[in-house]
Amino acid sequence: MSHAVWGATIVRKRPEMWWAAFIGALPDLLTALYGLIRFKGKYLLYMSNLRLTANKDDTYFKVYYFFHSLLPISVVAIVIYFMAPSYLILVLPYYFHIFLDVFTHRGIWGTRLFYPISNFHFHGRDWWKNRWISIINWSMLIVINLIFIFV
Repeated sequence: MSHAVWGATIVRKRPEMWWAAFIGALPDLLTALYGLIRFKGKYLLYMSNLRLTANKDDTYFKVYYFFHSLLPISVVAIVIYFMAPSYLILVLPYYFHIFLDVFTHRGIWGTRLFYPISNFHFHGRDWWKNRWISIINWSMLIVINLIFIFV
């Protein structure tokens, strides 16, 4: 959810703001869409069992790594640059999603920055295991948006 709010915060232009929110959440939405198609009604069961059966070679994680990689979005950004440069700003929320995930994911969920060329990833801190990450994240969003509103 915060990825969408960050997307809208970054772009801030009224008509594009909703697209920016959507694009900010897009890496997770695309991965979830793949999971829903692959596992159908058992997707939530699959997600709940991941702690027990997590395997980075599973196709689900390959899809996750692909949509959280800098390479695919960079190809899209280059195409947008040449085809519709005025929309290039809309790739920023996608990049910012990846940037945030680098520091807030680890282990099997670690963001593979250059996947599929490389499996390299940082060992961030899992946001779901450290409530302070979410508290700081949402606090920053509130403060930044209040500054934009009142300044």
